[in-house]
Amino acid sequence: MYLISGLTLRPLNLSSDTITLISYPGELFLRTLKLMVLPFIISCLIIGAANLDISKNGNVAVRTIVYFVLTSVFNVCLGLTLGLLVHPGSPDLRLTNTTSFSGPKKMNVMDGFLDMGKNLLPENLFQATIQQTLTEYETVMSLNNTKTLKKVVKYKDGTNTLGIIFFCLIFGTVLGTMGERKKPVLNFFTVTYEVMQKILTGVIWFTPIGVASVICGKIITLADLTTTLVQLSLFIVTTVGGFLFYQLIVIQIIYFVIVKKSPWPYYVSLGPALATAFATASKSASLPITFKVLDEKLKMNPKITKFVLPIGTINMDGSALYLSVALLFLAQINNLQLGIGEIFTIGLACTAASMSSAAIPSAAIVLVVMLCSVINIPTEDVSLLFAVDWLVDRFRTTNNLIGDCYTVAIVQHLSKEELEQVTHK
Repeated sequence: MYLISGLTLRPLNLSSDTITLISYPGELFLRTLKLMVLPFIISCLIIGAANLDISKNGNVAVRTIVYFVLTSVFNVCLGLTLGLLVHPGSPDLRLTNTTSFSGPKKMNVMDGFLDMGKNLLPENLFQATIQQTLTEYETVMSLNNTKTLKKVVKYKDGTNTLGIIFFCLIFGTVLGTMGERKKPVLNFFTVTYEVMQKILTGVIWFTPIGVASVICGKIITLADLTTTLVQLSLFIVTTVGGFLFYQLIVIQIIYFVIVKKSPWPYYVSLGPALATAFATASKSASLPITFKVLDEKLKMNPKITKFVLPIGTINMDGSALYLSVALLFLAQINNLQLGIGEIFTIGLACTAASMSSAAIPSAAIVLVVMLCSVINIPTEDVSLLFAVDWLVDRFRTTNNLIGDCYTVAIVQHLSKEELEQVTHK
């Protein structure tokens, strides 16, 4: 319905002010959801870690992390397979459609892992709310007038969610071992969480207006929708097809095999959260609604949801698949011949990069630019992906979110005995 509204308004040649007014409710809706993300993450993680008492229930944390890593690796392998079989890249695309792109020029696998460690332990917790650590390479002139690349550690704008998550996990875990003394602090964060839930209840009433505004505004502002989709249709089919295959088949089979129940009632119940993720293209923005759906509608164990969902920022199944397809696509339009070593390098780099991706719209595009240096792909060709990322990003985000939601169900099922013991105690 939202898509049809945008397509209907496109031929009217609306003025920029009119388009701004159409998009404005969606912008306010998105800003409100983003405003609630940080308090949600902090309060949920501290409550979850303290109540779960990880010192006695370490298996829950281990199962969560292992599942995250395995699904990320699977999606990278799925993306590489689809990219090699479908071969979406064509050299004809880059002749007239590329533009220059300014951004990080180089990244290697080691830098990616080292940056993850630096972001995991931020120097300043307050700085982590607005900046992340990033390794870049700058061109400098040496004494003999030759150009060389110099590695520089910088800070880029964006919440260092990984560092905040790690700090909150440690804080909550230690708090859980403090006995009776933990109650005042735990009560504070519990009340904070409940306040955010009440605010969310009011925001949810504006979801239909916000979703419609975001999608309509995006479609109306596209310069040439038809040409863009035709030129990159095979890339869209490859990525979106991979997202749907994982979302509708693979993860449903995993749920059925482990939980031993039909996955479809669970999947359908996630509708409001998935719709918000699709409209906003941000898993973080949809986090408050995801909590509400899992806790109130699906009656999942709050100890699991408060632990799994906030650390879901490292579980980017959709981004893992997208990055691998995008790099193969860019290599193919440049006629680069890839061997086993290059493909393995791409897979390793995409797995590491996806687990450090920010949960914000089009964050994966920045990672694509950085990963181009892994197999020496010209970064200017990334501009092709910008043309369709407004669409692909929405499917990618729903995959990222659904991975977290199914992790909650699977980890809760596997941790049934530990949870029963805690409840009994």
